[in-house]
Amino acid sequence: MRPGVFLTFDVECSMGGAWANPSFKPISPKLGMMGMYGDNAFGLPLICDILDRFNIKATFFVEPFNDELGYPGETEPVCQFLIDRGQDVQLHIHPGHVFYGIHRQGMSFTLTDDVANLPADQQTEMLIEGAKRLEKWTGIKPIAFRAGKMAGSEEMLKNLPEAGLWIDSSYTFPFVNGNCKFSDKNPYNGSKWYNDVLEVALSGFKQFPFPGMHSSKPVDLMGTSFEECRDATKLICDAGADAVAILHSFSLFKIKDIQYNGGKLNWVVKRRFEKFCQWLNANRTAYPARTFSELGQLIQENGYQPEAIKPCTLNCHLRRLIRKSVQVMNNFYWF
Repeated sequence: MRPGVFLTFDVECSMGGAWANPSFKPISPKLGMMGMYGDNAFGLPLICDILDRFNIKATFFVEPFNDELGYPGETEPVCQFLIDRGQDVQLHIHPGHVFYGIHRQGMSFTLTDDVANLPADQQTEMLIEGAKRLEKWTGIKPIAFRAGKMAGSEEMLKNLPEAGLWIDSSYTFPFVNGNCKFSDKNPYNGSKWYNDVLEVALSGFKQFPFPGMHSSKPVDLMGTSFEECRDATKLICDAGADAVAILHSFSLFKIKDIQYNGGKLNWVVKRRFEKFCQWLNANRTAYPARTFSELGQLIQENGYQPEAIKPCTLNCHLRRLIRKSVQVMNNFYWF
């Protein structure tokens, strides 16, 4: 069986500066998830339209704790929208959302947005409640999880099965020793078992050190070019491992300020995403696009063998410099 390519989206709402400025409100699902600006829908509707155009199914890791941000009942329609479009919905958690709800009630708490920093009982409580909400809203029990900010750890994985979750995608070697709390000393792409939980790493690639640039990057179509994401995906899959790419629900649009005013199309990222989907569609036999639900079925049918490989390296310095230049320009709202 050929290794798969997992196109994933973190579906979440920004805090919008609400912790620092009490006059600000967190961003609503209408903006952060759906990207609704007038007659335009730059978020999940646009993403799903592009996926449909190229007959691609993706996995959407949805943050369910938006009632706590002051938007009761607004996440269920988002989940139902994704299910109606034939997409895969799995669990994503930012503990800061839960703590904001506690803050609104005037109760005391210790603020962190890293799941791995929480005591085991708090982790388990959030995982169970989050999975319960998604199952209620979609009619499907989630089996996979991704920690907000990729802030997972080996210890965190031990708490997933209590919530019925047995696949994780929080590890990515470019973030280890930073947001990612895994202590595994051997960086890898692909997947491997940690006891009863399969870790499917967000893919990354190494690049030769260059002033002002990181030595490794995740396969993130918002921060890397289509060509880099394509080439890293090919190298990983050709070496026998699964590849995982990431975007966010808000990746295809720009905002004027932290409160998400003035949303407009991010044509650079949209074009990267379209080209990646077009490439997947044209090469689906060699690099089949899969969802985490499909992965779960493959595991249960004994048709899947995990494979972890050493990170690949991309050497095209000119392409890297061009991407960096485009990125600098694209950071300007009016570009």
